[in-house]
Amino acid sequence: MVRHPFPAACALGLLLALFYQGCAPSRQNLGHELIERGEYARAVRPLKMAIAENYTDIESIRDMGIAMYHAGKLKLARGFLRLALSRSPRDLPAIYYLGLVYEAGGETSSAIQQYTLYTQINPAGKMSATVRGRLQVLVRQQMAEQIKALLAQENALEAGPAPENSIAVLYFSNLSNNPDYTPLQKGLAEMIITDLAQVRSLQVVERARMQLLMDEMGLGMTGLVKEETAPRMGKLLSVHRVVQGTFAGAEQNQLQIDAALATLGVAAPAPADKIAGPLEEFYQLQKSLVFNLIDVMGLRLSRQEREAIQRIPTKNLAAFMAWCRGLDDEDRGQWQKAEQEYRSALDADPGFRAAEKAVERSQAFAAFSPRPEMIRPSLLAVVTDRKTADRSENRRTSAPAAAVSQPAAATELVTVDLLNRSAAQVTPGFLPGLESRKPTTETGTIGIGTGYPIEVHIQLPVKK
Repeated sequence: MVRHPFPAACALGLLLALFYQGCAPSRQNLGHELIERGEYARAVRPLKMAIAENYTDIESIRDMGIAMYHAGKLKLARGFLRLALSRSPRDLPAIYYLGLVYEAGGETSSAIQQYTLYTQINPAGKMSATVRGRLQVLVRQQMAEQIKALLAQENALEAGPAPENSIAVLYFSNLSNNPDYTPLQKGLAEMIITDLAQVRSLQVVERARMQLLMDEMGLGMTGLVKEETAPRMGKLLSVHRVVQGTFAGAEQNQLQIDAALATLGVAAPAPADKIAGPLEEFYQLQKSLVFNLIDVMGLRLSRQEREAIQRIPTKNLAAFMAWCRGLDDEDRGQWQKAEQEYRSALDADPGFRAAEKAVERSQAFAAFSPRPEMIRPSLLAVVTDRKTADRSENRRTSAPAAAVSQPAAATELVTVDLLNRSAAQVTPGFLPGLESRKPTTETGTIGIGTGYPIEVHIQLPVKK
């Protein structure tokens, strides 16, 4: 029998070719499995070989960036992750880990952009709440740093004219002898801010920014009644108008609210009339006050704006008071106590949306760590609501491009929290950040918690 060497050699060559063709996928799979298990150091070698054999292997490139981040090699991590995103802009694990790289390197604005992009692409994903919480903490930290910088140069700031549509709402002073009314100081202000923010022609400074400014100024609640407080805060916040007010209980379970609208540079504030009624009807009293303020400003509301203001978050007094107490605990940094109050508000009124989102916010701040725990890429990649993600992506791609160097940078984000608004323009002395409600940043009234965090800078005009 005659043996033919060529068929055997061909078969051997074919087996070898199949073997070598299978090397890259097996190495890639091994590297990815090690990354999923958190064995980052062991994953480097197989990932390196997989990339060397297939430089278009996006998953290996991304996983190498993750391994480099955990190894503390931030420059290499940034390079690999940005390369992965340049080829696959919607790779969610790469987006998240690039945010961690920027954060670890002190580039807070860039980190905010990455977390914004993640939640914009995947608004309802399994890890979206975690990423959204980290985003909130970072923007609050950035805002605090900006306020410190502003106060450090306060004496050099020019007292230029503020935008005429800008307004801030200071806390209301409790003139009653009933300490149970004290939580209303912040709760009333927050609700008024929320309603005024529905007016597209107004630029409203949100409560958390004002609280941070008060903290840095060492200004307690009693300091709000001083004559010099409103002009100073108005200058620092660069607002044209400031709402100040008081409330008292003339009789048991009765509430009387007095408010005035001060225009900076004008000596006499304009009164917004006295509102009085049963405490149980706090929601109606607050709405009446808002419409009075709007009338004093001479603003005309559209039908949509009026309907948005008329929406009542809760009619339950117990829920409202618990939410007010939670705001105060939150301002003191007592996040777990704040969460308990917010949960009490939800127990009293399960439909109280603001309390529900406040629970998520307080949990995010309580759990925040500069070095977060490992999250597996497979969890980060889960997209729960694809239709919502596609709609968000369509809005993002149709919006004007942001001035960023990173591909697919975020220019908008639908969030679920009042603290997630950011100014699109910077005016002298104004600190845009997470909570600015500037109408130029909004495309419509989606409801409580629509915002578009973007990179912001302070411009401090200095006297010559």
